Amino acid sequence: MLLQEQIFNEINHIPADKLAELYNLIHKFRLGLSQEQQQTLPETKYPLRNTKIDYQEPFEPVALTDWDVLK
Repeated sequence: MLLQEQIFNEINHIPADKLAELYNLIHKFRLGLSQEQQQTLPETKYPLRNTKIDYQEPFEPVALTDWDVLK
């Protein structure tokens, strides 16, 4: 038996007057999962955020020969 079938089976045994409480619990749980996903998204979307940048020679001019992409 699949897990979803087991969950539905358990729900079928809950009295009708308690279904609203169960719905609220499930709904709040799902919203909490959505918030967790949104909180982890910025870290993966911007992996270099809050990383230290070290300029080795910040005042040296940049010449065309320094750009490997253009070669």
